[in-house]
Amino acid sequence: MHILYVDESGDDGFSPTNEYNSNTQSKVFLRTGIALHDHQWRKINRTITELRYNYRIPPQIEIHATEIWRGEKRIYKNKQKVLIPNWYGSTFPDKTDRQNILRAVCRLIASLPEISIMCAIVDKTKVVQPIISSKLLPKNITWELLIERYNLYLKKQPDKSGIIISDAVQDSIEKKQRDFAREIYCTSPHVQDCHFIESILFEPSDSSNMLQLADVASYAIFKKFNTGSSELYDIIQPRILKNDAGSIDGAGLKIWPPEDPCGKPAHPDATAGA
Repeated sequence: MHILYVDESGDDGFSPTNEYNSNTQSKVFLRTGIALHDHQWRKINRTITELRYNYRIPPQIEIHATEIWRGEKRIYKNKQKVLIPNWYGSTFPDKTDRQNILRAVCRLIASLPEISIMCAIVDKTKVVQPIISSKLLPKNITWELLIERYNLYLKKQPDKSGIIISDAVQDSIEKKQRDFAREIYCTSPHVQDCHFIESILFEPSDSSNMLQLADVASYAIFKKFNTGSSELYDIIQPRILKNDAGSIDGAGLKIWPPEDPCGKPAHPDATAGA
């Protein structure tokens, strides 16, 4: 059986002026999955554990890209938001050292031919407001596109069964996402025949090395498409799923909405599809 570990990056809100600043609101929202067969799980998990040992990262400390990059966390003191060093900031006060950890995790990802990365991206600057259908909201459309990519991936595998494990969120949101996934399983023309076992399963990322690997992969792709910083993306790019022609476009990497022939923002009711 195959497992797709999923994480998201960016915020899903829209700017009323269609202007986005990477410091306040992201211009993209994306959902990234790392697929592997369960027979490879122990080997890959052991490799991640070895990386933790090399960088002295305790088991209780999550490999979380944003926390590593910033080296700080927010707390409230006297009702005021205060930034203080997190474990990474305290242990590796030099930002270059923390960046080297992220590079090392990305190189680990790139070194694993057993995994395939797939990602669905919403470019919010190209979506005309308002969006009428809730199905096309960033959090939903990225699930649909990622599920379709994963199903096409499973279709080509000798073992065609797969499950999805996503980073845990609030219970009410988890239920909405499970229900939405079941709807996609039944209604999407690109998920026939459906190769999934169960709907989406949710797991806290701090208890899963694989979800933490998905977090770093998602962060690398996010940096590329949100700010144009491609260093980490270039490292993991060989692991992004390719089609039969050897291209990642539309296979492991799906950007929505599709580009208008005239370069205009897409209508919000543009069909998703594979």
